Amino acid sequence: ILLYVRGELRPTDAIAIAIVGTREASSYGHAQARRFAVALVKAGFTVVSGLARGVDSSAHEGALGAQGRTIAVLGTGLGRIYPEENRDMAAEILHSGAIVSEFPMDRGPSRENCPRRNRIIAGLSLGTLVVEAPVRSGALITARFANEVGREVFALPGPVDQLSSEGCNRLIASGQAKLVMSADDIFSEIRTVADAVSYTHLA
Repeated sequence: ILLYVRGELRPTDAIAIAIVGTREASSYGHAQARRFAVALVKAGFTVVSGLARGVDSSAHEGALGAQGRTIAVLGTGLGRIYPEENRDMAAEILHSGAIVSEFPMDRGPSRENCPRRNRIIAGLSLGTLVVEAPVRSGALITARFANEVGREVFALPGPVDQLSSEGCNRLIASGQAKLVMSADDIFSEIRTVADAVSYTHLA
C-alpha cells in the first residue's frame, strides 16, 4: 500500500537498473557488481539493490564511488538497518539516493521479508542484472518477478564448475535472461525504453 522513504526519490530514478546476487559473493562477483554499477551511473542510470552482504553491497559501493545515484530496498524497517555493518553505507546513500521499505519502521530481519523486498527491487527498475547466484538464491526470485512484469533480465555467465554461478548460467540457458559481458550489452537492450522514460519525465 505504501513505501517508507528516507533520502530523496527523483523522477530520473525511473531510469534504473537493479543489480542483485548472492550474499556469499566471490571476488569475481564483487568486482563485477562494482564494474557494472560504475558504468551504469556514469551513463545516467540509478542503481537499485537490497543493501545485503555480497553483490548488493558492492553494487551500492560502485555507484557511490562513482558519485552516482543508488536506491537501497530493505527487507527490514527503516529503523532497523540490516546487516549492521552496512549502517554507514545506508547513511551515505541518503546523500545520493534513498533507502526504502514497505515494512514498519521497527520491523527486524526475517526470511519471509526477502521475497517481498525483491519484488520491489524488480518493480523500481527497467531491468535486473543478476551478477552471481546459486540456483536457490533470492536473486533468482528478483529475476522471476522482473520477468513476470515484463522487465528486462540480464545475467553474467560464470564458471560451470562453480555453484555460485549456476543460477546465472541456468537463467541464460533457459532464455530467462540475456547474457551480458559489459554495460554496453545492457544499454543496447534498454536504451530505447530509458529514452522514452526520460522524455516522459522531462516533457
